[in-house]
Amino acid sequence: MQIETAKKYVVEVYSDKFGLNNTPWRNLGEFSELNDAIDACKSVVDDFLIRSPFQEIGAEFLINHFLNYGDVPCINGIENLNTFDTYEYLHMKCNELTLGPLKSKDIT
Repeated sequence: MQIETAKKYVVEVYSDKFGLNNTPWRNLGEFSELNDAIDACKSVVDDFLIRSPFQEIGAEFLINHFLNYGDVPCINGIENLNTFDTYEYLHMKCNELTLGPLKSKDIT
């Protein structure tokens, strides 16, 4: 009998799109490497932001759009709370996709 010793990082996504009779959590996968789990979390945020029609408006609006409608990824386990900060990554990615909090056309 072989004992599995590799630590698994379980990535789950919180989504309120599945109705009241279903759990809001869905399993995205198990990863043996932390970097793979972080990449999976980033892809959830990236996929939402790339499909968003609001990139032209600015980072602040895009952030609010994600917070209202996006699925929130996390790496399961109390020991993993600080391994990926969805909101920090969200702010960085929104500023990257737009031209920052205000686009030049917003400045009068």
